[in-house]
Amino acid sequence: MSDERPGAKPDGAGRTGEAAGTDRTGNADTTGTADTIGTAAPDTYLTVDAVWNGHRFLGETTFRTDGERLHPVDHVPAHARARHHRLPGTLFPRLTDHHTHLGLTDQHAMFAGGITHAIDLGWIPAVAAGWLTDDLSRPSVAIVGSLITCVGGYPVNAGWGPPGSSTEVGGEREARLAVRANVMLGASRIKVTLNTDAGETVDDRVLHSVVAESHAQGVPVTVHVQGAGQTARALAAGADQLAHTPFTERLDDDLISESVRRGMSWVSTLDIHGWGDPTKEHAIASDNLGRFARAGGRVLYGTDLGNGPLAVGVNARELRGMLDAGLPPVTVVKSIAGLRRPDDDRVPTIGPRVAWVPTPPPSDATTAGGTTALAGTDLDPTALPDWLATARGLTVAALLTASTDPTDATAATPEPR
Repeated sequence: MSDERPGAKPDGAGRTGEAAGTDRTGNADTTGTADTIGTAAPDTYLTVDAVWNGHRFLGETTFRTDGERLHPVDHVPAHARARHHRLPGTLFPRLTDHHTHLGLTDQHAMFAGGITHAIDLGWIPAVAAGWLTDDLSRPSVAIVGSLITCVGGYPVNAGWGPPGSSTEVGGEREARLAVRANVMLGASRIKVTLNTDAGETVDDRVLHSVVAESHAQGVPVTVHVQGAGQTARALAAGADQLAHTPFTERLDDDLISESVRRGMSWVSTLDIHGWGDPTKEHAIASDNLGRFARAGGRVLYGTDLGNGPLAVGVNARELRGMLDAGLPPVTVVKSIAGLRRPDDDRVPTIGPRVAWVPTPPPSDATTAGGTTALAGTDLDPTALPDWLATARGLTVAALLTASTDPTDATAATPEPR
């Protein structure tokens, strides 16, 4: 979390019907038993204007629901036409904020604002572990547990993290134990801080120990880099991700190329630098991010939610900042809605959470019905941020409820954030 504005954080903010044939992935159209969470009638079908498959937008798509998930199908059987609903708009299997501090924000408001998945990058491990329960009224959560730092290092004295949200280590053995402790409490990644602007940091031996132990435990490492030379240190240690786009120094092209070659990802977090009134740090980060993306680097949407007056939900300013940095529109969408699945024109199964935007993707291109893909160059970059910021997080059951009266559902569309 950037500390260039200390004290700026606000207050915490079993289906019973007949089989429907073959689904659009080519698999037998079968389901298990739906649980009791918002179970819909068996053989209920839903058609939407568009769906994102992790790589591109596809056109009009029909799904069958088992009450919890949406399964793509080619057609609606005659016996089920009375239970076929239409809903305008676009579905996303997920929208992820890759940098949040959930102890400083309202998780239910995040979900209502379109974020279906959230990565918490630092809090009290025992508290954060409680967020791993599958509460469908808020985002699905992944955690790092506590931030690993040196004795007295950032963010111990920064003011935003409560006692226990950081683990201070004095050597390699303590670093390894800190990693293990976080993993045992549910951490699926580890975070270490390198912030020389705030004082001392762990030395290179400790840093390498954190990375080595994390990888031995099967989890990646994300690093807060702040200060001259810290990105190079993180890269040399084998870190997997930067929690922020570097904002205190302009990186040379060779360092950026090496970051890309090693497969490092960067989390954007541009909007924290001025919250709509861009600062010098914003300009540095924007330049670094643009060159990283053009070199082929993997960019992930993240806001550092909890750090100042940021939108609780999909942040249009963050998206606009990424576009202004030179990222193509489709790359920006992939940064928040990418999926680990083959790059093809098939529709994935979706649920139990889903993000819904009440209108089709903003594009100058006219597409035919069916699974016609919208090329990334067809997306309107001017309209994209505000359009995506109208997303809402819903369960599949709630989506079906909305589809019974799409006029009312569309009227309740939130304003862009």
